[in-house]
Amino acid sequence: MHSPVTMTLPATFQSEVRLAISLRLSRSDDASTSLDVQLRACKDSIRAAGHDPETAEVFIDNGVSGATPLNDREGMAELMTYRPTHVWAWKLDRYSRSVREFLNLVTWAETPNRRVILATADGSLNTGTPGGRLIAIILVALAEWERQMMTERILAAHQERREQGRWISGSAPFPYRTVREHPKAPAYLDADSAMVPLVIKGVAELLAGASLAATAKPLPIGRQQWRKLLLGVTLRGWRKHNGKLVVQEDGVTPVQFAPEVLDAVTYARLQARLAELAVGERIFRESAPILTGFVVCGRAGCSFGGSISNRKKQLYQCGNSHGSINADIIEPKVEAEFLSRFGNEPVMRAIHHGGIDNTAALLDLEAMRGRIITAIASLTGPSVDELTAKLTETDTTIAELKATHDPNVRTTYEPTDILLGDVWADATEDTKRRFLEEKGLRVTVYKAGHPGGRLLIEWHQKPREKQKQPRPATTTERQLTTAS
Repeated sequence: MHSPVTMTLPATFQSEVRLAISLRLSRSDDASTSLDVQLRACKDSIRAAGHDPETAEVFIDNGVSGATPLNDREGMAELMTYRPTHVWAWKLDRYSRSVREFLNLVTWAETPNRRVILATADGSLNTGTPGGRLIAIILVALAEWERQMMTERILAAHQERREQGRWISGSAPFPYRTVREHPKAPAYLDADSAMVPLVIKGVAELLAGASLAATAKPLPIGRQQWRKLLLGVTLRGWRKHNGKLVVQEDGVTPVQFAPEVLDAVTYARLQARLAELAVGERIFRESAPILTGFVVCGRAGCSFGGSISNRKKQLYQCGNSHGSINADIIEPKVEAEFLSRFGNEPVMRAIHHGGIDNTAALLDLEAMRGRIITAIASLTGPSVDELTAKLTETDTTIAELKATHDPNVRTTYEPTDILLGDVWADATEDTKRRFLEEKGLRVTVYKAGHPGGRLLIEWHQKPREKQKQPRPATTTERQLTTAS
């Protein structure tokens, strides 16, 4: 048991005793070092030293790390402004776990005309003597070493869990959930059976031409979160740490944290679609009228964009101020001509024919090959020999897959029983824009009084890819065949 701390001050200070208690707690759930435990111990020590603990001012830093600078700790900053003559803390590490910060505290305490004595309730610290100050500095150095070792252990444990594909802490990323075999077992990520189908449906609609805003509506996340999810690697079942892909011990193979929602091919198509939308969104904002991008100026060919008139009506306006036209004039005419020209045409269904498609595996292997080459160049991870062997193995696999990769994908179209006019009324604006683009719409707007009228609506339908039909043999060819 430690003996009571005796606080001896010069005579000029003995009549001006001002007591202060410094309490610090890193985590509120640590009952063994709670603020109440610390306060009782400090008051007992003050009482044993011959002072009245009820006269002490208490300064608290709750939820503050011992490595935090003194000036960044609200309680400690107020204590130093209070200018006490005696300061008590429960233990030395309650003052600080940093040698530099503790030396700053000692320097503050020994400022001329101040001479503040620092003490601890467990009797390990009393800066009233030179020996006490030396022991305090040694003990703080040990505390800092302990904190650094603890940090290294935590980082190493987190790294090990990442390499094992375990979920360390926090909520599971959408659309996954955390699962455990029992309450104290390691956590892993699993697909949320209610959310994953919504994601797959949203991605399919996005690839089919829908907008980000439309595909995000059925999801419990916002449009920006949806875009971030699609751009990241979460849906591949992978993770990034400090901006880098988490890989296995070989330094190249991604750690599979969760079941894959999107394969490599779908993910690559999705990134291309998002890049397309990034450009398209700047042209077709959600509030843009439907004919934005199809209307041009008859004077100089300038593009017309959407705008609002003084009467709060939607209109199309030349980007170079050559004129404007109300939307309720131009849109009905375009719609009527589209339905008149193409309303009775059947909606065409695309049929894809293909053979063996190793695209997904090749994409992943090519990405892995790039990571291996980078690792060899930077001399990180396993030995160069192991990486070289891994590169040779990867190259061999890529060569084998390329040898059998013969997708020979052909797209043919066949008419359906649905007519364009039947789907136009219920189609979204994005779908209508695709129809108009497919038919090569261009609307030229002239000034009022133009001889040919204000509007010139033109269609330049793009021919679809047609299947080649064998041509009939000529008379000469038939004769040659018969003769042979």
